[in-house]
Amino acid sequence: MQREMNRQLEELRRKNQEELNALREENQRMRAQIEQNPPHREESRSNEEGGDGTGRDESRAQTATNQIEARPRAARRHPFVDGIMEAELPARWKGLTMSQYDGTTDPEEHVDVFTTQVGLYTSDNAILCRVFPTSLKGPALNWFTQLPPNSIDCFDTLATRFGIQFATSKPHHLTSLALVNIRQEKGESLREFMERFGKISLNISNLNPEVAMHHLITALKPGPFVDSLCKKPVSNLDELRTRATKFMQMEELKEFRNTTRSDA
Repeated sequence: MQREMNRQLEELRRKNQEELNALREENQRMRAQIEQNPPHREESRSNEEGGDGTGRDESRAQTATNQIEARPRAARRHPFVDGIMEAELPARWKGLTMSQYDGTTDPEEHVDVFTTQVGLYTSDNAILCRVFPTSLKGPALNWFTQLPPNSIDCFDTLATRFGIQFATSKPHHLTSLALVNIRQEKGESLREFMERFGKISLNISNLNPEVAMHHLITALKPGPFVDSLCKKPVSNLDELRTRATKFMQMEELKEFRNTTRSDA
């Protein structure tokens, strides 16, 4: 790990040195151009005094043109194709409020949170690309700055490469096998069991609703709710949850009555 970090640091230093050398060469070119095209102050003053102002305007235009041409071009520090960095942010844009990604957590979750927040303002592909680097920090931002120029043409490409780079940071996902050994405990209420089962189900990627419903029904302890399901089976998981809610209320009302009688 230390050797890889040292290699990345050395690569970053090398690139910074190359960019610095490029800027120096551009400055030298600018100076040489200015020396070859010095401003004709005396000629401009003569035209201003004796003419109708046309010469003065032409001189100013030429000077402005020379200044524009002599400006050093900014070093390219992004991997996008032409046009992406020129995309304008929405007028209502307020910036991201999410935590910046450093490469240690689930990259897919980061992309989901990012697209959700930016989606409140726009779905423009170029803007998604342009804003994404602001959601990174540390090693993740380092990775982004080292992507080759013109290697990212759309957000899908960027998200795919991002996911591949930080795939090892993805947490271990449960499978439907995690539901096999779940059982409603003897003293566990229907509401407590449904909440526990739901939390585990949420951690299983691409869980088939029919599989979830099968495991849920077989995990229930005998009682009025199971009797209801046997008499009138449900057709989907949503219908099962809806009916479970009614039996939760009945169960809690019965518990309340029993508590009230024991206190009396």
